[in-house]
Amino acid sequence: MDPAILVDDLVDSLIDDLRDELHNNFGVRQFRMFTVLRTWDSGYIGDGSYTDTENEITPRPLVQPYRTDWFLEPAGLDEEGMLDLREISLSYTEAELTGGNVAPGCEWFILLRDGHGQEIEDQWFLISRRPFPDRIKDMGWSMRLRAVSSPSSEDVTC
Repeated sequence: MDPAILVDDLVDSLIDDLRDELHNNFGVRQFRMFTVLRTWDSGYIGDGSYTDTENEITPRPLVQPYRTDWFLEPAGLDEEGMLDLREISLSYTEAELTGGNVAPGCEWFILLRDGHGQEIEDQWFLISRRPFPDRIKDMGWSMRLRAVSSPSSEDVTC
């Protein structure tokens, strides 16, 4: 970030602080966002056991269901859950949000976790398209995510 640029200076000194304080006080941002780096001990995805490294992204982003004009027909299509995340702090780099070049034997996920006690199950996502730094409307990163089934150890065949 460049403190000589007004948007960057505002993100650093005002926007993130206001979003964090106001959204938490009002309770309007339901989900906590985490990036998750999953590292497989064998060096091969799905083989062996793994370790997850979570990093929480703050302040909480705006989570919006993605709407499309496509209709599901009875032809074997499954609905794919898509979400848009907006107002992600510009203090993060693209690599911090996407994992950059993830090493072989590793996976990168976005995890949304209930933040207000409604016992909503964790929701796992893959990045559907490259994040966009919206410096005009939202003053934050925008990301489109595609839902994946919960990648837990019970789902892994070793």
